[in-house]
Amino acid sequence: MRYNPQDVSHEIGPDGVEHMYVSGGLAMRVFIIFAVAYVMSYAFRAINAVIAQPLVQELGLTAGQLGFLASAYFLSFAIMQLPVGVMLDRYGPRRVEAVLIGFAALGALLFAVADSYLVLWLGRALIGVGVSACLMAAVKAYSLYFRPHMQASLSSWMLVAGSLGALTVTTPVEAALPALGWRGVFGVAAVLCVLAGLALWFALPSLFKPQKTQSVADMAQGYKAIYAHPHFWRVAPLAMITQGGFMAFHGLWVGPWFTNVIGVSNAQAAQNMFWISAVLMLGYLALGFLTRRVSKAGGDEDQIMLIGMGLSLVIFAVQIVQGAQSGLWGWLIHAFLISSGIMTYATCNKPFPKKLTGRSSTALNLLIFIGAFSIQWGIGIGIDSFAALGLSSTDAMRISLAILWVMQLCSWVWYARPGRKVSHLIPFGAEQQRGG
Repeated sequence: MRYNPQDVSHEIGPDGVEHMYVSGGLAMRVFIIFAVAYVMSYAFRAINAVIAQPLVQELGLTAGQLGFLASAYFLSFAIMQLPVGVMLDRYGPRRVEAVLIGFAALGALLFAVADSYLVLWLGRALIGVGVSACLMAAVKAYSLYFRPHMQASLSSWMLVAGSLGALTVTTPVEAALPALGWRGVFGVAAVLCVLAGLALWFALPSLFKPQKTQSVADMAQGYKAIYAHPHFWRVAPLAMITQGGFMAFHGLWVGPWFTNVIGVSNAQAAQNMFWISAVLMLGYLALGFLTRRVSKAGGDEDQIMLIGMGLSLVIFAVQIVQGAQSGLWGWLIHAFLISSGIMTYATCNKPFPKKLTGRSSTALNLLIFIGAFSIQWGIGIGIDSFAALGLSSTDAMRISLAILWVMQLCSWVWYARPGRKVSHLIPFGAEQQRGG
């Protein structure tokens, strides 16, 4: 795809390496196309919260089986993260995401025609593979083609787009279920994935030149430096347990909380989830503007994340304690505050050179999705286990979430302890000198 040459500039960055930056119409096109693909990723992540009741009714699933089915997305997504990081740094974000999203189309089609639990699980897992690069490809593209002070705000605006995906699978999907059924919904999703892949491949210019000066094996060595860095392990527990925990709850268990704990209908639960997703989107939007202002003023934008996620834990605790008396407003406030968790990606990338940003982002994303997989399945196992001990389904869910809350609090304290600021790049020899 052609573009206006005036929309591309080459500048020497503070690291002494020449960087390519996009602007104008090309910058908008890059952002929108990656954002549209991410809408599909987020929609697939959240859809099981809406179709949980029809799935349980049709297939007779236990809470543990439902959690394991939904979390197949997170498991395959997590497995893909390290290979995706190498592919992004080697072949570029456009090529990698355009190819992978085809697997999501195949998985959605398989899910739509599945006649057994195993086939459903495999379809859900294929979807996770297919959308495994949607956010990380965008993060990589933005780190390559947009100026440093825009990184945190771009990540936030991407999550605004993702929230639109969550909005589309709440009330709209609930309204479409009588006509299409959950199988028809996934058939439509397969078509949309194909269209997103075509847009990535044909509507974006080939700005990235494949990095073949290093072998794949040598590039994989970059993960050693990332996983050995102390700053990574300061951020990782917060991202894995708190961010991953919210993904697990918002992607499935928020629906059963409304229907089983509070006792509203599936239609009302979908409406409540619509408003939660809408407020989450507003949180990401506000975060994008706020972090850009703070960053340009030379302030500590990470303080926003620390305060936001800390306050979200307070609200989460209140909701758990209230149980059946908890209200929508509490979850709306929680969603607005937890939106600050997206900053874990930008925070984690700070000590690493640009050439490693694909791998550093996916190294963190691996842990986030391992956390989401484990927590989403674990909550289901917890509900079944506590119910087997004689507790009501309401108390079983409350205790399961209380255990998650304790883990999240510990991860927040671990990050907040003194010495969290990072002001230098890691010495990575030739990796850093060659730039990105």
